[in-house]
Amino acid sequence: MLRRRAISLLAAASGPSVARQPASLDRFLDSPGACALLVEVDPARLLAVANPSVAGRLLLPPGSTLKPLAMAALLAGGKWRASETFFCPGRLRIAGRSFDCVHPPMSAPMRLDTALAYSCNCFVVHAAQRFGPGELAAELARAGLASASGLAASEVPGRVDRATRADAQCLQALGESGVLVTPAGLAMAYRHLARRLTRPESATALGAVRDGMREAVDFGTAQLAAVPGATVAGKTGSALAENGDPVAWFGGWLPADAPRVVVCVMRHGRSGGADAAPVAARILDAYRKGKISP
Repeated sequence: MLRRRAISLLAAASGPSVARQPASLDRFLDSPGACALLVEVDPARLLAVANPSVAGRLLLPPGSTLKPLAMAALLAGGKWRASETFFCPGRLRIAGRSFDCVHPPMSAPMRLDTALAYSCNCFVVHAAQRFGPGELAAELARAGLASASGLAASEVPGRVDRATRADAQCLQALGESGVLVTPAGLAMAYRHLARRLTRPESATALGAVRDGMREAVDFGTAQLAAVPGATVAGKTGSALAENGDPVAWFGGWLPADAPRVVVCVMRHGRSGGADAAPVAARILDAYRKGKISP
């Protein structure tokens, strides 16, 4: 009864079109605190959800799922070129905290697509230093992360601090500090990014982000999000909630080059790649087979 009532409340939400009764994704998750959303890209429409009360009200740091949004802002603003490279030193310290990269050692400088595929912290922090004071926060707000998504009833907006110091903006670009999102908010931000990647006026400039997210599934951190017979673009993330609990994220879409649906998964776990990506794969595979319909 409670779940039915939560779904009916979602149907009453304003903003993006919400299916009269979104399908349930509960069978794909084994944790009461976990959440997943499947959103149609155009028009924006909630197709299915698990744990709707969490979808629009639980604020969490997004971890590395924020990296594509930060890099897309740099590319669109002409502050970074897709052809630029950077050699990852592996070790990274910001404000006394360690963010060493855990990807395989690189023998040559990386481009943006490879950096996103392997979720290279050093690359993103190096690039994020080109933001002016407060610029990243403004870009994240434009992506919708500082407002309600419109996908859930009784929704709380995301929180984006106006980080002005270089170290604060670097932490923000990594999704570690200065930004909190709901699963619904992150889903809509990825929907916004997916639409930008298909528009003629921005597709070329942002193509490296799309390529990096596709490569993340092909050979990078999100390989467990792969769906047989389909191309998936996505990004994993891992973070710590305010109470210290580990949170695993996956955000992405299908197909990679012509997005029809966006999926966002949040669950308790230490690895977005190991804990959230496989859930996203099962949801997307079921969608392709016609087994998810509102």
